[in-house]
Amino acid sequence: MITFIPMQTPDVLILFAMILASLISIAGVARCKTMPERIAIATSFGSKIAMFIIAYGVFRSDWMIGSIGAIILISGDAGMVILSFTELQD
Repeated sequence: MITFIPMQTPDVLILFAMILASLISIAGVARCKTMPERIAIATSFGSKIAMFIIAYGVFRSDWMIGSIGAIILISGDAGMVILSFTELQD
């Protein structure tokens, strides 16, 4: 059975502000020309989305969603480090 948990208005406003902040990274990818800059911006975007998921889990008092956000944050950063190392070797 699924129960509906309403969110408070300040929580929704904070989540919308986080979405707008993540859009800045998308605009940054369009403006940069070199691959290391794109990797750095993609890492920033992934970190912002993971923090968005963690904040959503905290606002809903659902720690399973927050733990998924933490896993995304850790694995995403590790993936970007590996990608940057392969880019530096070229």
